[in-house]
Amino acid sequence: ELLTNLDKTQTIADGLQARLGDQTWPVVRDLVDEVVTVTEQEIRQAMRAVYEQLKVAVEPSGAVGLAAVMARGWGSCPRLAGCRRVGVILCGGNVDVARLPEFMEGTRTTY
Repeated sequence: ELLTNLDKTQTIADGLQARLGDQTWPVVRDLVDEVVTVTEQEIRQAMRAVYEQLKVAVEPSGAVGLAAVMARGWGSCPRLAGCRRVGVILCGGNVDVARLPEFMEGTRTTY
């Protein structure tokens, strides 16, 4: 078993801080080929891109998948190299709209 529980970390993607459940870990261990990490800045940049391009506010945790694609592209995952289309789920149910300017601080316009 390679599962390690960490102390609480500081991240704007606080929705991802939950511990894996007993039933979740075996699924991840057996079926996930690769895990990609992103920086806080990459999350912020993805949030800004969604807001500017789609006019939708997403929560930081909901922008992590897009952040990985934007920052790493297809080259970071050989299994995606031949793919022309990749789906990314975005969510914003827990976004604090009052904090959006703070979340996007230090990012650049995407167009």
